[in-house]
Amino acid sequence: MAELGKAGDPPNPATVLREPARLAAVDAVRAVDQLTVDAFARSVSLAVRLLDARMALISLAGADQQFVRAGIGTAVPRHGERERVDWGFCSEVVVSGRPLVIDDVRNDSEHRSDLAVAATGMRAYLGVPLLLEELPIGVLYVLDTKPRLWDAEQRRALEQLGTSVMSEIRLRLDAAERDRLYERAAAAAVAEHRRSRQLQDLARASLRINAAPSLEYALQTVTEEARALVGTHQSVTSMTRNLRWAQAINAVSLSDKYSEYRFFDAPPVGEGIYVLVCRDNQPMRMTQEELEAHPAWRGFGAYAPVHPPMRGWLAVPLIATDGRNLGLIQLSDKEDGGEFTPDDEAILVQLAQLASASIEKAAALENQYEIARTLQSSLLPQQLPEQSAVSAASRYLPAAPRAGVGGDWFDVIGLSGARVALVVGDVVGHGIHAAAAMGRLRTAVRTLADVDPTPEELLTRLDDLVNRQSAESGADDGADPAHGGTGDVGTTCLYAVYDPVTGRCTLAGAGHPAPIMVSPDGSADFLDLPSGPPLGVGGVPFETVEVEVPEGSLLAFYTDGLVESRQRDMEAGLEELRQALTEPCDSLEALCDHVVKTLLPEPPSDDAALLLVRPHALDETRVATWDIAAEPAEVARIRARAARLLATWGLEEIGFVTELVVSELVTNAIRYGQPPIQMRLIYDRSIICEVSDASSTAPHLHQARIYDEGGRGLMLVARLTQRWGTRHARDGKTIWCEQALPGEGPAGEGLPVGGLPLEGLPVDGLSLEDLSAEGLLSSDPEQ
Repeated sequence: MAELGKAGDPPNPATVLREPARLAAVDAVRAVDQLTVDAFARSVSLAVRLLDARMALISLAGADQQFVRAGIGTAVPRHGERERVDWGFCSEVVVSGRPLVIDDVRNDSEHRSDLAVAATGMRAYLGVPLLLEELPIGVLYVLDTKPRLWDAEQRRALEQLGTSVMSEIRLRLDAAERDRLYERAAAAAVAEHRRSRQLQDLARASLRINAAPSLEYALQTVTEEARALVGTHQSVTSMTRNLRWAQAINAVSLSDKYSEYRFFDAPPVGEGIYVLVCRDNQPMRMTQEELEAHPAWRGFGAYAPVHPPMRGWLAVPLIATDGRNLGLIQLSDKEDGGEFTPDDEAILVQLAQLASASIEKAAALENQYEIARTLQSSLLPQQLPEQSAVSAASRYLPAAPRAGVGGDWFDVIGLSGARVALVVGDVVGHGIHAAAAMGRLRTAVRTLADVDPTPEELLTRLDDLVNRQSAESGADDGADPAHGGTGDVGTTCLYAVYDPVTGRCTLAGAGHPAPIMVSPDGSADFLDLPSGPPLGVGGVPFETVEVEVPEGSLLAFYTDGLVESRQRDMEAGLEELRQALTEPCDSLEALCDHVVKTLLPEPPSDDAALLLVRPHALDETRVATWDIAAEPAEVARIRARAARLLATWGLEEIGFVTELVVSELVTNAIRYGQPPIQMRLIYDRSIICEVSDASSTAPHLHQARIYDEGGRGLMLVARLTQRWGTRHARDGKTIWCEQALPGEGPAGEGLPVGGLPLEGLPVDGLSLEDLSAEGLLSSDPEQ
């Protein structure tokens, strides 16, 4: 018999099948067929195995036909074939939006005449709709050549499989949409770049204006060119800020005839005839008589009596590409003593058109510089985080506006086990692209640091990221990173990890200058560190080195902008930096100032970053390391030692939770790890518990069932501590967790430092009272 999922008036089949939104969803899935074919194929294969059926199909239902996307069975259509939309009851399932169940089609007069019955030899049928954004776009159905009773569990299984495959299809569609958006953004960037090039081509008509190094210089050049072009004794160019004359930038050019007025710098007050030119964006040309007769010709207020005398007047507006007024060029007193002519006006209009492009570009560059400067400043650490392991100070000096902001960055990142990561890097190129690339890489480094890889592993992953980004952005197709290109290839980075327990630092570099270590005796030397290839080169491995850092030492990280300039090669700059670091100073901040002042007395031509770090080893009395035999009896012994150590530290208040954590981590290491096993307890800004073993297999949180005999330990650790994680080494792994000190956890009665109530708390189905039965607690710590 056939059944529908629930009762109700049947919808109109034609209306459902031809609904525009539904057809659009079908077309969207068909358009990414290469992205979905494997998902559909896996689903029909799983459906056959899951329901022990002979055949399975996935079809998308159009208005008049269905499009087969996967099929298993000798008699069913294959991927890419088409059938009528009602073949195999596809349209019925889509229209109803509910599962269709047929135990024996020969006993079902409504369905036994379907063409699919004869074509496939089916006797039993089970089909479920495939929904995309609540729209039925197709059917997943299984067929059998013998009658069978489909139970509710089988139907639910097929529905869940259909839901799963559509979730995957949704992700594939989202990925395709992201690709399309990226292509549109890339096309928009190309169009913007083309427009900028067109503006540059227009600006070449006046080479001197175009070569102006700043907005003020460009305005002055325009003023001088205008006076020379038309032949006058006076020329003034003014650029306003949205017609706010109090903020106007003015440039003046006067001949020797008006030498006594060359220091006249009174600002306009926004009342003269020049305001009319800017307001109407139209040229004005007047004789001396017309000028004197105009009611607004004296627009300098109280300064009018000392204004240079005017002899006739010609002014044209400076107009931006979007039609905004930028200001005006105004001339007075022709050298030949005559009146301004229409030809004079035409020549000045052409110059103003060329000048407008140059002025707008210069203003945009300054604005872009400020944007890039703001962007980079927001991406760099605003304040170095406090760490027990290190004291740090930093300086960042952006390049001059003409060069553009670069992509130097630095960071101090707290890691597990009281360790700290120290990072410094330098992105190639200048401008907003370099600042944005710096932000991407800094974020990537912080994200990778959370996984706690070794320095060479982190640089390898960062290298892969740069390669992918460069390929996606088209950096290999001629983009010039030094002039706003999008490639990050050639970026350098140095990543170091300092461990205050061992007093050692591990480092790896990607084309970056080696750091300098200043010893406690005041001598300074460069660390012997293989520089490695810059990021994006690919194919060359990075290498980690480990150095001992004596207490009282200083580590200096920097970028090449600090030591290299046009006046000084890099070798000389490195030696000058080494010498500057040996200067005695009261603090790291003072030493930073001294180094910057010594090496960069003038604004740098490239960005420069400096990070000074003074490592601090942890007090030996605050670290305990114990070797653990791979025997269950060790759990109680280690727990008892941890309790006694906490009492020594005066932290009995958190002893209960710490014993739980120690029990779980040590038990897991004994049960599932490999010898040698070691535990370390660290008293820092929190209580850190680390258990290491030789196995590289990392544990995962999962929800234990009620009657499971284990599987709750890691969940318990996660609930009772602030955070936990796993870090891998070449010879095994370390499971760690951090627990807040007394008084620093969430307030509230019955709350442990980790922040969760203990009394009566169900932990994966168990309460605290049941933990003893699990072997997690013992009333006698020596047992």
